Amino acid sequence: MPTHDYDVIVIGAGPAGSSAATRLAVAGLRTVVIEKELFPRFRIGESLLPHGNELLREIGVWPKIQTAGFIPKYGASFHLADGSATKEVVFSTGLVPGLDSTFQVERARFDSILLDHARESGAEVRTGVTVRAVISDADGHRVELDAAEGQSEITARWVIDAGGRDHFFPNELKGRLEPSPFPKRIAIYNHFRHVARAPGMAAGNTVIVRLTNGWFWIIPIDAERTSVGLVTTVEAMRAARLEPAELFNQTVAATPKLRELMGGASPVLTFHVTSDYTYFRRELAGPRFVLAGDAGGFFDPIFSSGVYMACHSAKLASEIILRAHRTGRTLTNRERDRYTRTIKKNSAVFQKLIAAFYDNHSFSVFMCQHPPMNLGPGITSIVAGHCQLNWSLWWRFKIFLLVCKFQRRVTLVPDLRSPAASTA
Repeated sequence: MPTHDYDVIVIGAGPAGSSAATRLAVAGLRTVVIEKELFPRFRIGESLLPHGNELLREIGVWPKIQTAGFIPKYGASFHLADGSATKEVVFSTGLVPGLDSTFQVERARFDSILLDHARESGAEVRTGVTVRAVISDADGHRVELDAAEGQSEITARWVIDAGGRDHFFPNELKGRLEPSPFPKRIAIYNHFRHVARAPGMAAGNTVIVRLTNGWFWIIPIDAERTSVGLVTTVEAMRAARLEPAELFNQTVAATPKLRELMGGASPVLTFHVTSDYTYFRRELAGPRFVLAGDAGGFFDPIFSSGVYMACHSAKLASEIILRAHRTGRTLTNRERDRYTRTIKKNSAVFQKLIAAFYDNHSFSVFMCQHPPMNLGPGITSIVAGHCQLNWSLWWRFKIFLLVCKFQRRVTLVPDLRSPAASTA
């Protein structure tokens, strides 16, 4: 059996890559993380989900997150653009115990904490290094690297691609996409000072303001700064014929609820744009190659599922690699298919919730203060990230989706577009 430089090469040092590297290094595998950027670096996606706390506990990094000074998050607030309807989702009222809170995080610091923890756990970390090629054979991979000091190559038996959407090297798995269930969307975002916040525990809530063609997120990340982003369709962006910052500012000015929250706000950074971010790969694993986190797919940031799914997929990817490595074999077709199916099954829960958010009839059901059959606590637990549905959550979610479907034909809950919307 040939000798390799490492057992595992992890491409990408975001939450998926750092979590996988920590798990594998602690298990005794020689692990190296290759990251193209230098840390700390800016990233969007600051909101964690309570169900992800346990994944961070499992890798031993949770105490560092707790003491990092991040803002506690106890729920989320959803608003119509004109302020006529509001829905507060309080995690502690959910059906599943233990999902009471989590944190809003500045991703530059959060990702650095996770990467430093992977290093302290025994993983080697190389930043400022880009993967240019992965040449695979039956025994493993030869990975060609490009860094400031020149080109080099390393070998490993396994590769986890946690490098997001980037295609810096040919990757057959990344080339095959599922048909997207959603239109192409674009996000325009920045960090701001002096954004209005609710009093008390709700000050740390994620705030969502729903628009006709999209929505705004407002996420507090420290005592002064707030992450604010506009999500709209690519089609609407083109029709507006405005620069991203102009469209952002014009939308704020035209939206009563946003004027209330953003009236005295000032941007901290230049505006960033992420376009066409809805995608999912057809297959997520090969014989010695696994996609984790955003490298596998991403639907929409509306329910803040990105970091959770990154850490969740890192756990599953690490587990199947460890089992195969210890028995000296590649991943079986069954293992590869099960990994892909599991990730897609869990993501599909968020996908269906996202679809409900964008549909006017379904959104009325979501925003209802007292949904039928006491569905609220179950939906709250799913919003908190609990996408591995047990029976109690499963039937409530099925009924919720059924009510959403019937709302198109029969008004089961107050329609937010009607004059009675403010009482919904």
